[in-house]
Amino acid sequence: MGGIRRGGGGGGGVGIRHLSKKAKATAAKYAERNGTAPPKKPAKPMREPSFPEGHGEKLWVFNHIEADHVLYSHEPYIRSHKAKQQMPYTGKKLVPSKLRKDYWRPLAMISFGEGLGPVGRNVFQKLREFKKRHELEWATTAQDDDRTQKMYNMSREERGKALNDQRGNSVADLAAVLSGVGKGNKMWIHPTQKLLKEEEAEGKEEQKADEEILAEVGGERQLREVTVYWANAQDRFYAREWSDNVTHVVGLPPMTEKERVKMEALMGINKAVEVKEEVSTEQPQPTVAA
Repeated sequence: MGGIRRGGGGGGGVGIRHLSKKAKATAAKYAERNGTAPPKKPAKPMREPSFPEGHGEKLWVFNHIEADHVLYSHEPYIRSHKAKQQMPYTGKKLVPSKLRKDYWRPLAMISFGEGLGPVGRNVFQKLREFKKRHELEWATTAQDDDRTQKMYNMSREERGKALNDQRGNSVADLAAVLSGVGKGNKMWIHPTQKLLKEEEAEGKEEQKADEEILAEVGGERQLREVTVYWANAQDRFYAREWSDNVTHVVGLPPMTEKERVKMEALMGINKAVEVKEEVSTEQPQPTVAA
């Protein structure tokens, strides 16, 4: 009868490479403690995200004129491959397979000011998170909300249409986020940051301690000023109240030259104009009868 081989060679013996994960972890722990473990590889430095200049300083909100879908964008136009990521499945034939540009209109534009791109991107993230919760977690508040309670008695098609209608929720979410609601909201400006920014503008090189700065300003944080441009002045009344740091303006501002050129390049407007001009030049000139 053959015995059990425990060598590290061939023939089916049990070697060190056949140890369990737990045994390998234990061996590595003792090797590191005794100083016989191989040196660890240095951790790779984290890459800082790179954004184009001005990305996040403006935020556009688009609304579907028929189903009241809501989409958020950093640009004054909609990119279909990115927009579909914001539209969950709510029912058969309730989510458009293609984005027709004539069915979407701008609802509002939020301007945060120059150099405040990180604040705009933070607000964009929170608005998308709130929108996702409205669409997927509506059943969690069924006992408290009468409107949600009625959704249990709806058919699938009616419930899907009700979930697609996010215009009122989006305006209310916008008012809440701009008022500083949410963990990690960058709409708040710390008094230390504000005072140091004022000192840098005045050319002072002295750096004061945080305690002295907080004592000067009273230790109260403030909200950043933001301007909301509305396509329809009545849409802002979907929110119960707005904080004092928000300024409302009726009418959307015109696009800048850079935004217009980028939109035309995306939609192929320049190519269409060039083709039209070529066709018009090739047409024969009409002759005048004698």
